[in-house]
Amino acid sequence: MQHRLLRNTIIGIGMLGLLSACGQAKSPAEQPLASPAISKPQVTSSSPISAPSQATPQATPAPDNNKQLKIKAYYGDESGEKLVEQETNISYQQDDEKYMAALKALSMSSDSKNIALFKGFTFHSAAAKSGLLTINVTMAPEARLGSGGEALLLQALKKTVFQFSEINNIEVLVDGKSVESLMGHMDLPHPIKR
Repeated sequence: MQHRLLRNTIIGIGMLGLLSACGQAKSPAEQPLASPAISKPQVTSSSPISAPSQATPQATPAPDNNKQLKIKAYYGDESGEKLVEQETNISYQQDDEKYMAALKALSMSSDSKNIALFKGFTFHSAAAKSGLLTINVTMAPEARLGSGGEALLLQALKKTVFQFSEINNIEVLVDGKSVESLMGHMDLPHPIKR
């Protein structure tokens, strides 16, 4: 009986040891590599060695490359019958990004009384070349306005973009394609001229 108890105790301790080691073993790839022994140079009193200066890297703040420009953005009035001018600041890094920033300003108004005529528009690109600004947009179904709204929208676009003296023409593409009208009410010239 004692022999059986002793044998079960030894087996239990062995199992306990195996269970505690379970999941603890490291694969050869995980085991740290032995570092090679590095011999220190012998220093004699006749050859003084100065410790190399260790420069600590200084964290330099990233330069703020954002440029600011105050422009006039145009929105619809509360009744949607006329344009309302609103000064706004746009921020951009590269000069060619200012057009996109100005267009995006048209899609939201900071004044709750003004209607953002371009709400529901997604501006994909605005590229200027030789006085022509090519704009590629997508319109959500809720972005569609009546004939009066579409006329105001085109006026707002012209007044906002033609503030940039280097732009003489605007080409508006919908999903990369030339269309006859944005919303089916007003003709869309290709290009819109100053």
